[in-house]
Amino acid sequence: MQFNFVASSNEGAAKLWQRHGFAIVGRVPGAFRHATRRSTDVLVMHRML
Repeated sequence: MQFNFVASSNEGAAKLWQRHGFAIVGRVPGAFRHATRRSTDVLVMHRML
């Protein structure tokens, strides 16, 4: 089992992980401090290995 965190503002990375079999299983509000966008949500992604 593998978990991954991706900033919700990083749509390209989220799509890449989904192409590799990961699914978005949750969201943590304001968990990532972005340099220009202040607090950003984090997507929790999961894949069974």
